[in-house]
Amino acid sequence: MNVIKKFSVGAWITLAAAVMALVSVIVYTVNIGSAGYFQNAAVSNLTVFCVLAVVALAAAVVLGQVKLSGPAASLVELVQGALQIAAPVLLTLCLANLVAARAEGLGFIFLSNADVILEVQTPANMASATGTIANMVCLAVAMVIGIVGAFCTLRKKEK
Repeated sequence: MNVIKKFSVGAWITLAAAVMALVSVIVYTVNIGSAGYFQNAAVSNLTVFCVLAVVALAAAVVLGQVKLSGPAASLVELVQGALQIAAPVLLTLCLANLVAARAEGLGFIFLSNADVILEVQTPANMASATGTIANMVCLAVAMVIGIVGAFCTLRKKEK
């Protein structure tokens, strides 16, 4: 409990990015497991990169709470900064891969001509498309929060 009191605003922001990335993995898993246009249409390495981003964000927060001195402190601070930068990069890569894999399907579902739209816009396909859009939004929010968190310190300054 004492460790949580040492969390700075930056630590909470970084944890929020980790939670949003985890929510994104859950939404993605539900989306490809549900019936609809994107059923079983997995995007290569999306889950792996997202989980790596969550682990990097959590590790950065944990490292931010470690109190060391001397060269070890500099090394931990360097690793923590690298993790805070790597996580939004991984989330950006996930978002780009998801958009690239789903753009054609979303265009087909939402932008078909009048003859095809009644066959394409079934409830299952619309739910699948909505899940994909929600996943993209979750990834984008996690990415932006992670970027903001990278500019913050993860431990309160001692008085």
